[in-house]
Amino acid sequence: MVLPPTTHMFADKQQSKKPERIKLLSFGEVLWDIIDDQAYIGGAPFNLAAHAARCGLDAYLLSCVGADDLGRRARAEIDRMHVRSPYVQTDSQHPTGTVTVRLSAGGQPSYVIHPDAAWDFVEIRKDLLDSLAAENFKVVCFGSLAQRGAVSRASLMSVLEELEGVVTFFDVNLRLNYYSRELLMACLPRATVLKLNDSEVEVIADLLFNRKMTAAEFAQAMQGRFSVRVILITMGAQGCAVAEGGAFEICPVRPVAVVDTVGAGDAFSAAFLAGWLRGKTAIEAAAMGNLLGAFVASRRGAIPDYDNEIRSLLGL
Repeated sequence: MVLPPTTHMFADKQQSKKPERIKLLSFGEVLWDIIDDQAYIGGAPFNLAAHAARCGLDAYLLSCVGADDLGRRARAEIDRMHVRSPYVQTDSQHPTGTVTVRLSAGGQPSYVIHPDAAWDFVEIRKDLLDSLAAENFKVVCFGSLAQRGAVSRASLMSVLEELEGVVTFFDVNLRLNYYSRELLMACLPRATVLKLNDSEVEVIADLLFNRKMTAAEFAQAMQGRFSVRVILITMGAQGCAVAEGGAFEICPVRPVAVVDTVGAGDAFSAAFLAGWLRGKTAIEAAAMGNLLGAFVASRRGAIPDYDNEIRSLLGL
């Protein structure tokens, strides 16, 4: 495996004179979604980082690709999306990840996530942790799928320990059987912001509380048990729910004609973080998330080009 450079690549005198940009670190899978026999760059952590970069954040990806053609193409797409890549590793023993995606008539995806991909083997060493700590990240984003492999799971925990005190964004992102109560209980105490969808509320309520819950009941129970500051529950055409400081509010979304929902949740996350980290309230930032999530759901692919209208709505 080839690990990234250990020197701090972006700290030169010229850049130090510029206003500080908000730095985001996204940990986890970068892969290719195969939809209707066409390949789209994807993986929730990459999707989030790409949308965050478009929303004006300085987005870094910590992941791994194979030493193969798909890996080289993935690196080209990472660069094209203006995502920072000094922490993207190359693994000569495992292939770049692929996922076969099938869409229902309503645009809802189902997945075949192929095993033993390079992103299952993200490795962390002390000098890399030191380099990450020197970046002064404002938020670290992670999910559950990236932890299906023991190597990447241990690496993520090392990163979270090293960057303790940094805001954390946990998108549970439940996929197939790649999650457990044990995994959730390891991650939830580390989460500043928790993001999930209404279907995931049902699963996690059963796993943690052994009963069905409304979204409001779930948010109250979670904030009573864990120190999570903000809970975001996306609800498709109904918008999202936002829980913060004991308050629970529904943030509606304008209707769109859904083409496919792949990447819509990641776009929501990126726009939310772009607003929230710049000082907007959680509900204001969630409204931004709704706008971008709905836009992505109305287009094919996880990272469609932004048109002038969405850029204007987001203030880009």
